[in-house]
Amino acid sequence: MQLQDHAESFAAKNASVVAIVVDAPAKNKSLSTKLGVKFPILSDPKLAAIRGYGIEHVGEDIALPATFVIAKDGRVLLVYVGDSPSDRPTVEALLAAL
Repeated sequence: MQLQDHAESFAAKNASVVAIVVDAPAKNKSLSTKLGVKFPILSDPKLAAIRGYGIEHVGEDIALPATFVIAKDGRVLLVYVGDSPSDRPTVEALLAAL
């Protein structure tokens, strides 16, 4: 199962899933449609948020594969920086962090 298949579990914890990438909004929309992603994919072409969270893949102008769980009050509850785009924490780990 993919992350978007657990939307109800996140909603039950009053949480939302959002992705941030460097690509333009039109490309994000196309990718969302192609992959069937049901959560927002936000664009950060100037890497402002990506640099702010310290996850820039320097020299590549992209983000490292990272996952954050952030509380409504701004506290960072979980940080996971993967070795590859498919290296992500489990849905269970994300829900537990909430």
